[in-house]
Amino acid sequence: MEALSYLHPLAWDGETLPAQFTYPFRYTPHPLCVKAAAIVQERLKEMGIEEGKMYGVLVARQEEKLVFLAAYSGQLNGSYAHPWFVPPVVDYLDPNSHFQKEQAEIVKMSQRIEAMRRSEEIQQLKERLTTLQQERENHIKKAVEERKLRISELVDTQSSEEIRLMQYLKAEIHRAKQLHKDEIAAIEHRLAEHNEAIRTCVEERKRRSEALQEWLFNAFSMLDANGNSKTLTEIWNTSETTRSSLAKRALIPSGAGECCAPKLLQAAYRLGLQPLAMAEFWWGPSTPGLYKQPGAFYPACHSKCRPILGHMLQGLNVEPDPAEHYEQVVKPLRVVWEDAYLAVIEKPKGWCSIPGKSDQANIFDEALRRWPEIEGSIVAHRLDQDTSGVMVIAKTPRVHRALSQQFERREVEKRYVALLSRMPEADQQGGGLISLPLAPDLEDMPRQRVDKEHGKEAVTRYEVVGRTGEATRVLFYPETGRTHQLRVHAAAPEGLNAPIVGDRLYGQVADRLYLHAEAITFTHPITGERMHFEVKAPF
Repeated sequence: MEALSYLHPLAWDGETLPAQFTYPFRYTPHPLCVKAAAIVQERLKEMGIEEGKMYGVLVARQEEKLVFLAAYSGQLNGSYAHPWFVPPVVDYLDPNSHFQKEQAEIVKMSQRIEAMRRSEEIQQLKERLTTLQQERENHIKKAVEERKLRISELVDTQSSEEIRLMQYLKAEIHRAKQLHKDEIAAIEHRLAEHNEAIRTCVEERKRRSEALQEWLFNAFSMLDANGNSKTLTEIWNTSETTRSSLAKRALIPSGAGECCAPKLLQAAYRLGLQPLAMAEFWWGPSTPGLYKQPGAFYPACHSKCRPILGHMLQGLNVEPDPAEHYEQVVKPLRVVWEDAYLAVIEKPKGWCSIPGKSDQANIFDEALRRWPEIEGSIVAHRLDQDTSGVMVIAKTPRVHRALSQQFERREVEKRYVALLSRMPEADQQGGGLISLPLAPDLEDMPRQRVDKEHGKEAVTRYEVVGRTGEATRVLFYPETGRTHQLRVHAAAPEGLNAPIVGDRLYGQVADRLYLHAEAITFTHPITGERMHFEVKAPF
């Protein structure tokens, strides 16, 4: 094979080779990927790259040798001209590409439309029209006021002289309304011709823009391991025949096909390599709202990559989704206390609170199995799948409503214990309050982000209580219950700037997420008794 600048040798020191290719949405990076990532990071330092970005590595077999490919998400410093990394699937920045040529024509159309809107003739016509209309309005107003005045002065409304005067004044109003009629109509007609010409250009620009976007979606022809290809349009296509092609195009997110994983797989397939493992990591400063740690490994994004990789991974022996196989490895849940109305349980890590898209262990189904007499809703509050700890289960609709209302009114007291990857800043080391509104990261669900404009209120009290090995032990007392609230408040630079150990989304992978719901206090909905339960953290 011809030597390529983006195909790099990888020393093999006896590491166990992967038995299956990486499941990209939930994984622990293979040691070979960690080794390749370290090489990429050294290369980035040599290049002086300061831009915060996702990077990826793919380890593959080339005959009897191990090699790796490296990629960056999107563009690097506004360019694809970085031959040490794999090429883009489609280089639409090439000035000779159809995309750039057509984009240039669309830009010219926009400039032409703006020039038409600002033309001297249009401005003069509008000014003249305003003047004529104002004169007409003034004459109408004067005629109406004159008629009102004369009516108020009438003595004998039946006299022929007064009747003739009223008729004259009414005719004056009519004449005022006809003032400049022909000239105004002519100007309005001319302006309508200009507007129609502009509208035609705008429609043509829209048509060409949509056609160019469709061309780009079809230019991204993604391979799978069997050599079959599909365009982005085909990948995102649905079976709903009632959806228009425009609606289908709108479903494809901007930047699809430009993330690391699709670029790496595409390059590997084109080179005829045997992919072994893949991993993605962040390097450089974190983008506001993302809270990603330099050097930390992260899963592939869902909005752009899940549909594409669903196609591209076909033909590879891929690890199963761990979320679909938790029932084989998770601990059973334990009932801490129960009566006829509710149950307090210990949720092990790995259990979902409610059923998901896959057949995974969840509290809802387990509660119905244990207490088949339960009716209505069960889960009054939730814990993340990776979080362990104490939960309350409602056994009747009345109890569920009452518990839910207590959570809404912030009458439930909760305490979590967590291990942070580093010590918070000096002024935060005793404890304090974090108030950072949160909203979903729509481009990378299920991640959440701080959003001070559109986010919902999220408030957490915390207390730093000591060290556990290299980690910092903290207690969290959430006053609101937003999704991933504690995880984001810990990781966000505006918060503690110290991700929870094992946080796959906001920190770095470990053997578990070191977050545990340790205590809960609430009022029994039936007896009115204040109840308190504790389940000590297993770490």
